[in-house]
Amino acid sequence: MFKKIAGIALAAMLIGSTAVVAASAAETDEVVAAADDSAVAAADDSAVAAADDSAVGAEEGSASAGEGSKIYFDANSSGWKNFKTITFYLYSKADGEIIGWGSKKGNMKEETNGLWSFDVSSYSIGSNYGCIFTADWGMQTCDLILGADSVGDTAVCDPNTQVENDVDSNKKSTLVKWKSGKYGNPKKITSIGNIIGDTFWDGEDAVSMFYNFISTDDAKSIKNAIKYNGKSEQQTVDDTATTLGLSFDQVKEQVAKAKAAGAKLDWDESKSSLKSSDSSSSSSSSGSSSGSSSGSSSGSSSGSSTSGSSSSTSTVTSGEGDTVYFIIGGVMLAAIGVFFLARKRREF
Repeated sequence: MFKKIAGIALAAMLIGSTAVVAASAAETDEVVAAADDSAVAAADDSAVAAADDSAVGAEEGSASAGEGSKIYFDANSSGWKNFKTITFYLYSKADGEIIGWGSKKGNMKEETNGLWSFDVSSYSIGSNYGCIFTADWGMQTCDLILGADSVGDTAVCDPNTQVENDVDSNKKSTLVKWKSGKYGNPKKITSIGNIIGDTFWDGEDAVSMFYNFISTDDAKSIKNAIKYNGKSEQQTVDDTATTLGLSFDQVKEQVAKAKAAGAKLDWDESKSSLKSSDSSSSSSSSGSSSGSSSGSSSGSSSGSSTSGSSSSTSTVTSGEGDTVYFIIGGVMLAAIGVFFLARKRREF
């Protein structure tokens, strides 16, 4: 009788342990499946987001530049009022005007409300071409560099930013950029010696621009600038060079070159403010560079994180496996005890 009871108890224990193991395995599978689903979902979301971002970026960034035969101007972005026609002024840095100022050839066509176009198919636009957009040849943008691939692009203004007109310092021009982000506004020295623009023409740099300023005798030369800027020639040379980022040695060299070519400049190197600034910057740079390099690199590697790569696996290994092993071990010990008692009973 006892043997039957022991057998039944043993069977019950084995069934219970099997159920526990199965439940634990099922739970583990659910956890793993959830982790896999999360990983797949995250991957899908990332792929979709990346695809969407790429599509949007391509659509916005291209602005159809290089397509068709027209360039466009967004008059709504200019803030200009009470005008009849938007006009287009085109010139080459080397050859001068292509569409003259005030010419009817520069009249643009209104495509839709506020968007104007100009067909440039009859003009061979190459390197170092610039343009200006105006309202009835009155209100105007600043200069904007363009190229053959500007066809299809749209010029957009920043109505809150006005820059000095490079010919007449009493006038202001509205800042304009291409929607595609290509090219930029040519760097120029204005009639009173200020620097405007953000992009050098091809073949030009700060040194050549400075030399032309101090060696020529036109409306944009240093001789013209000192008539209106209230500065001495010495100060104008130093200030212009500082804005262009030139050193004392570069200025000294270019002034000597200009004087050798016949320019009469009232500039004394011993009185130049550039000389003192160059010497002070060179003495301080040696001490500051060593400290800045060590300080900038000290925390660069400590900030790197790996938490994202390990977070998904931590939910799977949650300790359920150890519990299962303890249950199985307990069942086995109980079974051994039952067999031992049955054997003892039989001996008696």
